[in-house]
Amino acid sequence: MIVLGAFSARAQNSSATPNPISRVCYAAEGGVVDNGGKVNSDMVARMVNSVLLSVTGKSSVIEAWRSLVRRADVIGIKVSAAGGAVSGTHPEIVQAVAEGLIAAGIPREQIIVWDRRKQDLLDAGFTTRSSAYELRWIEGDGGDGYDKKDPITAPVLGKLIWGDSNFKGRSSMRFSDVVNQKDQLSDESHLASILAKRITRVINIPALCDSYYTGVAGSIPNMTLSNVDNWRRFITPPRYGDPYLAEIYADPKISGKVALTILDAIVVQYAGGPFPDPRYAENYFGIFMSRDPVAIDATAMRIIDDYRIRRQLPKIEPISTYIQSATSLGLGNFEENKIQKIRVGVEGFR
Repeated sequence: MIVLGAFSARAQNSSATPNPISRVCYAAEGGVVDNGGKVNSDMVARMVNSVLLSVTGKSSVIEAWRSLVRRADVIGIKVSAAGGAVSGTHPEIVQAVAEGLIAAGIPREQIIVWDRRKQDLLDAGFTTRSSAYELRWIEGDGGDGYDKKDPITAPVLGKLIWGDSNFKGRSSMRFSDVVNQKDQLSDESHLASILAKRITRVINIPALCDSYYTGVAGSIPNMTLSNVDNWRRFITPPRYGDPYLAEIYADPKISGKVALTILDAIVVQYAGGPFPDPRYAENYFGIFMSRDPVAIDATAMRIIDDYRIRRQLPKIEPISTYIQSATSLGLGNFEENKIQKIRVGVEGFR
């Protein structure tokens, strides 16, 4: 069981030793997107491989992946599909990662790409017929559902809706029964079964997008909100997910499985997220990687706020405080002076 709401005590009792400098490696290549908006898959693969070598310090892509995963692992690639084809995770990045894993000896049958809903995945361009991975989803027909044996409890109630594990359907469709039905409330959430029971190692690939739920639709929300039911209770104002997202992520069933975070920054959506809004989406041409999910989210927040300032929009930093809470729990670095950003070229892969 994951019990939330003990953040203050955990933060006060945490080690006083400061986190070391976090390395965030990235590549940015204008040619990764053409004038028509088509993504160059070969360029994406070169960028992924080049940045991967920088993050791991290895001399070959195979060695790099083998330093992160084992042959026996079932690898989950967690994507962010809510932004669809506008601002969701690009399938080209996922394909490059899956092909690298296969080259490192991971069978295709042990590579799973997943998100909450099948339709979101299809809208973002993923396919159920890939030769490099198995596509799975949590909710709806054919979904893997949630693990009801290991609840997440928190001192905040949520209104259950269809898709939540504990939601009970109406026993009658008579008008009087529908009108008089009371809200179903619960202080429990449940982790996605695919993450809790099947996957042993995770490559987390969020997209560079804002979110009116949490400020940033980053690496920590992508591994928490997208993987639990009854999630709406965690993100109501004025908390916007703070500190619950950090506490959920800190559980070994999540943080202990994440081997690498890759921020898909080919496009930045700086307003209207986490859902697609092409009015606020622009090419950014980048891919970021780090073993520190907090540094990734802090970097994403600063990039998005740069765009919002130029467009005279309010900054998202004030509602992205879950990132600072994650730092207090020892999950990584938020402060800019503790994040070393390293730009990597891709010449060696042309």
